[in-house]
Amino acid sequence: MSTPHASPATTTATRSGSRVVVTRTDDVIAGAEPIVSVMVDSGDIMAFTPTTALDLSAMLARAATDTIAVQIKVANSYPGESFEHVYDVTAPAPRDHEDVYDWMYDHLWEHTGEGPEYAAVPAAYEVEILSAPIDFAHLIGLKVDSYG
Repeated sequence: MSTPHASPATTTATRSGSRVVVTRTDDVIAGAEPIVSVMVDSGDIMAFTPTTALDLSAMLARAATDTIAVQIKVANSYPGESFEHVYDVTAPAPRDHEDVYDWMYDHLWEHTGEGPEYAAVPAAYEVEILSAPIDFAHLIGLKVDSYG
């Protein structure tokens, strides 16, 4: 068995001035996962496996993000004509509890259509997310469509 040693620690101050200390302990029983520990000013300690810590960090990053830049592909199909566009769009960041398809209709759907000359023409519209920030990678490839 190895001799325990102090793991490197990362510390940061929050906006309120509180300190947060994060450490990783690799000295664990054979076959067990390392432990990532978070200690706050009150002395409370939360311990996670690395996988859980990564999931938590992504959740925190998403919750702290106001807007995201996404690249979308818009396909507008009318009788006899089709159009495809790629747009770089900034939209409010979707929240983890929010239905992503509702979010797409609320914030990306406005980029469909070819203008007033097609307003009265029946059409099929589709929006697909081509790229998104790493913490929102789960959005890539999602599509919504509508007909009318």
